[in-house]
Amino acid sequence: MLRWFLDGTRMRQLAIDNQISVSTGYDYLNEGIDVLAARSPSLHGALLAAKAAGYDHVNIDGTLIETDRCRTPGPTEGVDLWWSGKHDQHGGNVQVVTAPDGWPIWTSEVRPGREHDTTAVRAHTEILPAHTEAGADLRRAGAKPR
Repeated sequence: MLRWFLDGTRMRQLAIDNQISVSTGYDYLNEGIDVLAARSPSLHGALLAAKAAGYDHVNIDGTLIETDRCRTPGPTEGVDLWWSGKHDQHGGNVQVVTAPDGWPIWTSEVRPGREHDTTAVRAHTEILPAHTEAGADLRRAGAKPR
């Protein structure tokens, strides 16, 4: 799993190196991703950790994770739900909460690449209230607003 994430090693090569079939390799990869996802912090936990680390603010930004493996008809005929016209690429929109230095501390579920960042962040109903609550906590603690 680490070689797949870090080095971009193709599953065929990983399967050969570990003397397993490609389908078993994908099974192991998906199991590993599930374990990582289960251990990831909740948004509330990530904001509490940011507060405990002494950050005076966090940032929310969206990014398109490019892919060539998804196509779904969109709301308009001839328009693909996962096609980002801005990036001229298929992909998924992921909202990321980062520390002031840009290090990601939380990521959202993926939304269709056709969605604008503002629409995607509104679709994740927990983001804005949690961010507002964390900001109020920081202000009560004496941090300067940005």
